[in-house]
Amino acid sequence: MNCLSFRRQLLVDPQSRQADLQAHAAQCAPCARALKRALAFEASLKAALLLDYSDGNDDDAHREGESDDRGDADPQESVYCVNGC
Repeated sequence: MNCLSFRRQLLVDPQSRQADLQAHAAQCAPCARALKRALAFEASLKAALLLDYSDGNDDDAHREGESDDRGDADPQESVYCVNGC
């Protein structure tokens, strides 16, 4: 496996345990660092998804069944504002 195919596979599945990926990471320091960064990023994503939002804070605009005001904007009005309200 070369570095390019390693990086492509890393983008597809950073947690892959394929033998050829592991072997390449063991032989190539830059790819080993890329694997370490990718795994750290995956762990931070998982941690963010596991956060407990049940603290009773009801001022959050993202309650079920509600949308923020930006989603209901008139597209023509948005274009007008971009061009100078």
